[in-house]
Amino acid sequence: MTAPRHRLGGELFDRIAVGDGGPEAVRVLRSAQYSRRLMLVREVVARAREYGGPAAEHADRAWELLAAAYRSNPAAVVETLTYPSVGPAQLRSLGTLLGPAAGPADTDLLLATAVVAAGRAGLSAAVTLPVRHGRVLLPSLGAAQFGGAAHGEPACVRTGPAGTTVSVGGQRVRALAPGAASTSPDDPEPDGTGWLVLHGLAGDGNGPVLDDLDPDAFPASAGTGRLPAAERVRWQRTFARARRVLRIAHPDQLVEVGEVFRAVVPVLSPDFRDLSGSSNETFGCTGMSAPRTALGFALDLAHEAQHNKLAALTHLFDLVDDRPGELFYAPWREDPRPLVGLLHGVYAHLGVARFWLRQLGVAREPAGRQRAWVEFARWRDVTREANGTLLDSGRLTPLGTRFARRMEGALAELHAQRVPEPAAARAADLARAHRGRWTRLHAARHHPARP
Repeated sequence: MTAPRHRLGGELFDRIAVGDGGPEAVRVLRSAQYSRRLMLVREVVARAREYGGPAAEHADRAWELLAAAYRSNPAAVVETLTYPSVGPAQLRSLGTLLGPAAGPADTDLLLATAVVAAGRAGLSAAVTLPVRHGRVLLPSLGAAQFGGAAHGEPACVRTGPAGTTVSVGGQRVRALAPGAASTSPDDPEPDGTGWLVLHGLAGDGNGPVLDDLDPDAFPASAGTGRLPAAERVRWQRTFARARRVLRIAHPDQLVEVGEVFRAVVPVLSPDFRDLSGSSNETFGCTGMSAPRTALGFALDLAHEAQHNKLAALTHLFDLVDDRPGELFYAPWREDPRPLVGLLHGVYAHLGVARFWLRQLGVAREPAGRQRAWVEFARWRDVTREANGTLLDSGRLTPLGTRFARRMEGALAELHAQRVPEPAAARAADLARAHRGRWTRLHAARHHPARP
């Protein structure tokens, strides 16, 4: 297996910078993520061989399976390695191989990932994996649950033309494809045995899965654990309505959201506010608290798609020369941010401002129009200010400067849009209140933004 070369032309780079790029950009960025994951897997295998013991045996077997799967069906390996949880899981494994010897090195998740790829490629294979907390997790596929199995008990995972099975003792569980209708209840039977499927958010089987199983899918926040069936259905219904919102007013974003996301992870919000986020190492995923409205869900998906694109782009190009300890005011955060965090916020909120401008085209009720105007004006104005901070910082690379200047051009176009005076005044009040609150909290640490 060799990592492909990647080329992102200047015209496509500029389209990404103004918040566009579409499916073409996402395909290039996802291909680059595959190369990154493959390099990470190679490093895990190399370090495991140096470490020796079971870690090396599992890593060698994993590489053997991945190579065989790639020879048979390269797309199966790409699909498996680019699942959002694979990157963080392998980084964790690498940490156990390189870190202090506080415990045994762990390459089990690499082996679990490899056997999933082999199964997708239609190969016959068998591996032994340990039961962890009553489950055997197969990343991007789901989990087999064995309520009576001891922690660490060996499980046999077999793949073949008839599918994938997981066996512990005399119990055998057949895996179901993500999005499939489960023949076993979500809540375990009395003996605790069954397949926990990754449910699709869309009833048609397309679109992202709702990953409430894999803790590596979005390790930045506390997950909810397995959702009750009624809560999962509520997510699915809200997602269906959110897609309608995007289809009506934001068709390009609907396509891009569909291209970007493979998984949405339900997370807990510590203060019961709406919460969404993305991580540099989980391209194709966002973590979200339970969506309350279709419009909010649609906005969060569009917003987090921007973060995903920029995270993948910064794996290809250095845009910022961050200096430790340098922190900046961000009009959408309560905490000071490093410059790369400010760059992410500017890019995402350029998308937010454009979202609300498009939403004005379909908002019919006075309250809905007023809200859209206020949100548009607020995020347009503070995002342009923050982009000025980026450009004035002296910390952007040449490509970073090009990126920020393209954003400035897009924000200038938005600034030319006339906003009704009451909405403009309300947006300005909200911006002033945020800055005042932030300054009272962080004045001593504040790196001045451009006035």
